[in-house]
Amino acid sequence: MTTKLLRNSIFAVLFSFVAGLAGVWLGLKTLHTSNPSPISLHERIHHEFNLDSEQQAALHALEEKYATNQAQYAKALKRASNELAAAIKEHHSLSPDVVRAEKNYLQVLGDFQTQTLQHIFAMRAILSPEQAKVFDDIVLRSLHDIAQ
Repeated sequence: MTTKLLRNSIFAVLFSFVAGLAGVWLGLKTLHTSNPSPISLHERIHHEFNLDSEQQAALHALEEKYATNQAQYAKALKRASNELAAAIKEHHSLSPDVVRAEKNYLQVLGDFQTQTLQHIFAMRAILSPEQAKVFDDIVLRSLHDIAQ
């Protein structure tokens, strides 16, 4: 019975670690790719939408704020990933430290996702109703493409 529990614990830790690494990889890919990321949305809004000067200024302010937040979240994700790896290395089991590090990593990842969604809605809010319809199509297509 003890061997089975140990084997299951090791499996759970390894699975959590691999899931964490996959999350880091996915986070870094979405942070740095020019495909369906908010940065791509910025480019598309600038090039495909006929923005007035007020919209341009609002979009620029949103872009600056998001870039700062994005850099902070990238650092926080890296830190949380390192903490998870260190906890796994030290404990080799699903210890309270490993569980705490995993929860911290997932919290940072979730916070970044929420901040990204808030940013997308803030960009949408500066658009006219006609522009917002086109924007919605771009966002929905981007999410669909990610799911493929």
